[in-house]
Amino acid sequence: MSDDEADQELLELLRQSLGISKTASDEVSQDTGVLHDAEYVYANAIDVSIDMYGTKAAAASLYSTMQQRGYSTQAWAQHDLHPTLDQGFSEVDIVNFIFTMDLLNFSFWSELPENERYQVEYQGKRRTGYKSLVACLRRALDEGIPITTPRYWNDQACSDDVLKYVFRSATDEQIPLLSERIAMLGEAGNVLQESFGESKGDGENGPLSSEAREDQLAASSNRLQAREDDAPVEAPTSGSDNYRVNLGSPVAKEQPLDPELHESAAIAGVKEDEEHAAKPSPASRQPDLSVVRLVEKADHCAGKLVNLLAKHFPSFRDETRFEGKRVRFLKRAQIFVADVWAAFNGAGYGEFEDIDHLTMFADYRVPQMLRSIGVLVYSPPLHYHISTLKQIPSGHSWEVQLRGCSIWYMLQPYQ
Repeated sequence: MSDDEADQELLELLRQSLGISKTASDEVSQDTGVLHDAEYVYANAIDVSIDMYGTKAAAASLYSTMQQRGYSTQAWAQHDLHPTLDQGFSEVDIVNFIFTMDLLNFSFWSELPENERYQVEYQGKRRTGYKSLVACLRRALDEGIPITTPRYWNDQACSDDVLKYVFRSATDEQIPLLSERIAMLGEAGNVLQESFGESKGDGENGPLSSEAREDQLAASSNRLQAREDDAPVEAPTSGSDNYRVNLGSPVAKEQPLDPELHESAAIAGVKEDEEHAAKPSPASRQPDLSVVRLVEKADHCAGKLVNLLAKHFPSFRDETRFEGKRVRFLKRAQIFVADVWAAFNGAGYGEFEDIDHLTMFADYRVPQMLRSIGVLVYSPPLHYHISTLKQIPSGHSWEVQLRGCSIWYMLQPYQ
């Protein structure tokens, strides 16, 4: 932003103070402001710059690769862990799954070797990074834990011990920032219920809690911990009784329940079926539509949905200050919109008239890649800091420059 350019944020604050704001307080804009803020960061960055020669070479390479591979929204459903209609998930299930996934999709970085870092074992494979999170959600649903149902997050059945079980690791390293993830689930559950839940008396919110006592929970948690000390915990597989899946998740393949872990399953909402047949619980016939209402409120506008997420959910409000100005990146909010668009192939819940207005998703991986192909250039202090494997604190000027310049670069091939 040049010296003679007005600061739109300050102008809007002035308008609001004078009662002449252009935008009503409950009105949500279609413009996320991410691209404008990225340009501001690029124009004021002193430690990160864009090499135009590298940009042209990278653009040619990316274009060639995209032509060869034929990218499309179909790729989303081809991921072996993503839920699809063919697997028995309903459209509401898929929307709720994506929301849960993107709410928790952050910070899988580890200093340990890949074979020692946080891993999740699911369907005979060990998963790391993003895949470990998705595997946690799928595994929990298979075990009858309605982890992707928002109203469950603030139910008494959804205790910290149950969530520790959901995110359990196949290695000694546990999932990073577990307490923060648990807090985000509770916070998001409250927001969805208060802002997008049905009115009282509509009958949506049935009880999800079990009759398990705290002493049962402690005892079962101790058994789980003992198993973790000896070997990776897997989904219960021994015994003769089956259990059914509760609350809105697709009916998973029936798995026998280990009698020793019976109490753990009961705590998590798993119930045995005397007839050994999967049957939906009353709660599952009343799906949680709060996330669907959030999506519908955007009126098929990607930018509006991104702004709704940022407005209502602090965990999606990815913004900071740089050189005296608030700048927004809104990475996970944009990822949610893109995932819904891809999961539904741009139709139904995934129909967005302005999907092309989303920017790239600025994380720490993309700048690494852009640096390696000669697009981003670092100042000597930043280069030394990174080359010596020192961490950059969240919100630091270097981090903002890396993210902002990465976003701004992605616009250059189109210019």
